[in-house]
Amino acid sequence: MAVDEQAVYKRPYFFELFTLVNLAIIVALTLPRGLQVLPTLKDSMRTSWLPFGGEVLLGIGIRLAVAARRGEMSSYLRRIRSAGWIVDTLRLLFFTIVMIHTYGWIKLTVPILHPRLFDPELWNIDQRMLGGYSPTVFLLTVFRPILSLFDWSYANIFFASIVIAFSYFLSAPERKLRVGFADGNTLMWILGAWLYLALPSVGPAYRFPEVWFEYTRFLPITQHFQLMLMRNYQAVIRIAQGGNEPISIIYGVAAFPSLHVAFQTYTFLWMRKQWRYGQIVFGIFLFFILLGSMVTGWHYLIDGIAGLALAVLCYWASHRWAFRSTADR
Repeated sequence: MAVDEQAVYKRPYFFELFTLVNLAIIVALTLPRGLQVLPTLKDSMRTSWLPFGGEVLLGIGIRLAVAARRGEMSSYLRRIRSAGWIVDTLRLLFFTIVMIHTYGWIKLTVPILHPRLFDPELWNIDQRMLGGYSPTVFLLTVFRPILSLFDWSYANIFFASIVIAFSYFLSAPERKLRVGFADGNTLMWILGAWLYLALPSVGPAYRFPEVWFEYTRFLPITQHFQLMLMRNYQAVIRIAQGGNEPISIIYGVAAFPSLHVAFQTYTFLWMRKQWRYGQIVFGIFLFFILLGSMVTGWHYLIDGIAGLALAVLCYWASHRWAFRSTADR
């Protein structure tokens, strides 16, 4: 029997439980080192409620405009005014922020918990896949005339994709669609963070900077952010050695896998059966992010391949769970 989606769902969702378990693990790992995982959660809440809440409102506004044109406004309004939809929205917002906080701290503490770097091995894997020639060097040579386009588009596309994806899915009227997307998204980012820790790497631009010396003038935006992240990376190490200085949990440094590639892939897969134009947009985003991640020096090719595989796995698991039957959870 189908569950009324307008009713308040009382049991915990997967994305809630998985986030809390992993938050507890990273707290346990970092507490002996004096790192402030839990105390800084309130700062994450304070700075993130407004942008994520704004994305929900943006999505609602767009859906209302579309519904009005189709004569379906009253149906959509009835759904989003229900106690079940409102409570779910608050839960989704709260645990999305906690998930990002958890992910950020796992990534941030990689140089402390596992300082050994695998960048030479990842570079060598890339070369073997291209018959002994580096795919990064190849792409830098091919795209030299348009490197400035990748410099501008890489960060901007990623931030735009976050806004589009969260606006679309958090404002959806269907519980199983919203929760299903959140389940797989949470699984993907947190598993990706633990993969950072399992196979630490800082990325080719940091480990092999000489490759990018002649391209510096084409990549000012990228290199500005790379400098900011490296300063934060070094500050984390100094804190672990007894120092005391401000750090940002969103400026962790890690390359394997590429979760920027993973997010575009994951959202593209969800969009396939939901919104055709969204599928096209995220297909284009995926193309630019995959290539851009290498030419800007953030990632190796193997990072992108691993991100693709992780996204497919998390999509398959979350979609199968969300739509395992015609009954809503």
